[in-house]
Amino acid sequence: MGFQDTGLWADVREMPGPLADTIDARAGVADATALLRGDGVRRIVATGNGAAYYVAHALWLASLEAEADGPPIVAVPCGVAVRGGFRWRDGDAVLAVSSSGEFRDVVEIARGAGSRPCVAITADASSSLAAAATATVLQTVANQRAVTHTQALSGAYAAGLALWSAVTGDAGLERLLDGAVAALEAAIGDAEAWAQEVLPGLGAPPAAIVAGGGTAWAAAMELALMLKEVSRIPAEGVETREGATSAMFGLAPGHLMVSLDPGGDPLGDEAVRLCAAAGARTLRPPGAAADARMSMITSLPASAALSAGLAQAAGHDVDKPTWTDAYYETARSAT
Repeated sequence: MGFQDTGLWADVREMPGPLADTIDARAGVADATALLRGDGVRRIVATGNGAAYYVAHALWLASLEAEADGPPIVAVPCGVAVRGGFRWRDGDAVLAVSSSGEFRDVVEIARGAGSRPCVAITADASSSLAAAATATVLQTVANQRAVTHTQALSGAYAAGLALWSAVTGDAGLERLLDGAVAALEAAIGDAEAWAQEVLPGLGAPPAAIVAGGGTAWAAAMELALMLKEVSRIPAEGVETREGATSAMFGLAPGHLMVSLDPGGDPLGDEAVRLCAAAGARTLRPPGAAADARMSMITSLPASAALSAGLAQAAGHDVDKPTWTDAYYETARSAT
């Protein structure tokens, strides 16, 4: 049995369809745009947990490269935003991300928003999050056979980009979204061929770092999460310059370093060179986008294939890891 036989890879192969549906429908984007364009909105607090937080993080990073202005985005893990010590400001709006719409802390933040506008990005219009939000942007998830998010992650990010392009009138971002499905289809084929080539000689690294520049930093955080949750390998996802400096300090022979920057990127090349000099095995999987704002989507197939292959080599269940029940016990909201 190879990674191609897992539910995780079946979810990946299906990703282009739900992604196209999400982008084409832009369900709820108009209402959410009107809300976030309101005169009183001066800051958007984007929040989620795990992969959903990385979507929020990616939207913040993408907003820094926007061709048009909008309210500043700050990405905050929901565990920070839900605490009483988090300082909400006048003019704050909430952008809450949860594909299930049932993550406990995210739902609590939405329910406690009060007079603050709250936009949800979710796949379930009947969820607790959607019920608590002022407006809901819907994404499509056709299947989730594995616990690990693939269709949900790419769809949530695409929904966020569609919303942000509408809020700001960013024509360049609209053009980028227009090519997202074709780019993903190419990335899936490239990832399958690449993984079949590199996995047999990869071994079992005891630790890993993943580096990405610009918005690819969020994609690096997501691959690090997948290495932890699927492969059970301690991993850290960092910005590229951090990969070339602080993150490489702990590397030793047998460790793994993955770069999500395209070949020829000077900072990415430097990070790979320095990590290799520390003794780490270095990889540059396909899917690194020329425009890093698309890396959250295009790097995902190779990330899933790599994580699944390493998990199988270590004898782990790719689709239902041992931590699954404990995660749901703490994560789900009490409806």
